[in-house]
Amino acid sequence: MEPRAITREDIKRAVSESTRASARLEGREVPEGFVRSARVEEFLKNRSKAA
Repeated sequence: MEPRAITREDIKRAVSESTRASARLEGREVPEGFVRSARVEEFLKNRSKAA
């Protein structure tokens, strides 16, 4: 089997799909049209900078 280049975008897409599927299986999907609060957005922004 030949090595295959996997882009950062491919990884992000796979993680996103996996997370959504997991949430669906556990019955904790986010409702359509849900908007995060400013406080949560700030928390996530700070968290992503640390990672």
